[in-house]
Amino acid sequence: MDEVLTVRSFLDLTVKWLAQKGCESPRLDAELLAAEALGIRRLDLYLSPERPLTPTERDRLRDLVRRRAKGEPVAYLRGRREFHGIDFIVTPAVLVPRPETETIVDAALEWLAAASLDAPQVVDVGTGSGAIACAIATACPAARVLALDLSDAALEVAARNVAALGLGDRVRLDRSDLLAVLPTDAAVDIVVSNPPYVAEDERPLLDVSARDFEPALALFSGPEGTTLTARLADEAWTRLRPGGVLIVETGSPAQTSRVEALLKARFGALAVDPLPDIGRTVRGFLARKSLEGVGP
Repeated sequence: MDEVLTVRSFLDLTVKWLAQKGCESPRLDAELLAAEALGIRRLDLYLSPERPLTPTERDRLRDLVRRRAKGEPVAYLRGRREFHGIDFIVTPAVLVPRPETETIVDAALEWLAAASLDAPQVVDVGTGSGAIACAIATACPAARVLALDLSDAALEVAARNVAALGLGDRVRLDRSDLLAVLPTDAAVDIVVSNPPYVAEDERPLLDVSARDFEPALALFSGPEGTTLTARLADEAWTRLRPGGVLIVETGSPAQTSRVEALLKARFGALAVDPLPDIGRTVRGFLARKSLEGVGP
């Protein structure tokens, strides 16, 4: 097509096309990709809607839209994603940070505020982009955060975010299979994690963006989606100080129920609290280690 496209006409055409391709948020996707390609804010798209696109801009935009129509996440196309009010670098090496995970961060920050510790020791397991670790360190300057991941490629992305946010003195990165790098008597205050929690039989239920583009290492966790969370609960118990907490994100209702049961078995029925979001959907759990340091 050789016709002249304006910002407005491109957006209108793109919204219709992405909707036909099954995108859940075609208007938002079109605006984000257009703003990215043109190097402007989303608001600016509507300040000069009749501005014609140059051939170079048109080609760049069409490439992004084609890739989005095939399911590639907008965050990967833009190279960044906002989480907890912070802009994070993201690549296909890491899971795209999602709003649901903010519930886990908020729970951690609420617990840290109530604990009033001088220099709380926080461990973020499976840090990915470093979103959880950096969000906690930003909102709680007293915290010292150890961010762990098994993926070297993910740790490279996390390191870029830590550096970009100036958190190098408060967020340390290390390679680890869950908490293996920590001694069993580490006595940390809080372990927080958005672990892989998709069951293998749930793979067909994932949208194409997650299933075909996001790293499987960050998504899948055995036949019931609980394999890694069960290991994490045991490992966290031995490394938390008495009174410390494990905060973990969960997924489907069935997987959430299984996680609740395994956490209660490890920490005690009265030591586990659900973490609902604003819509009252449970997004995870907080499990407290007893002050006596003994299990149920």
